[in-house]
Amino acid sequence: MIFNGWIATEVSEVGISVFDFYSIGHICFGLGVFLFLSFFYVLPKHHGHEAWLPLWAIYLFTFGILILWEILENVVFIAIGIKFENRPDSIPNIISDLSLGAIAALINLFAARIIVDKDKMWAYYIPGIIAFILWLVIFFILRFFTL
Repeated sequence: MIFNGWIATEVSEVGISVFDFYSIGHICFGLGVFLFLSFFYVLPKHHGHEAWLPLWAIYLFTFGILILWEILENVVFIAIGIKFENRPDSIPNIISDLSLGAIAALINLFAARIIVDKDKMWAYYIPGIIAFILWLVIFFILRFFTL
């Protein structure tokens, strides 16, 4: 571990350290979930109607999905034996994963607020999709070097 348990550098440290290669996946997840749910805001606005959900509600839904994912990952996946290393994540790792996903969603929230209100739907989704793909590539590269 680098920096006394902050960054996992070996497989045995994944899920125990504050940051591991799955941390990047949580950034992707927060970004992707918010991008998907933001359709409830962007599409009506794009067609000149009132948004079905405000951005703050979309952010809260995204955070709720992130929490549900951590529960699924650390309870259900362990129970059925498909969790990586078959052990629960440490509390610092869970907090880090939730924080990274929430920060990615928050950045998206501000981007949607700035860009979509100017009727530039494509200017919100194209960079968002590119960022999502870029983070996925980084995730797979880090996963390759960690495993």
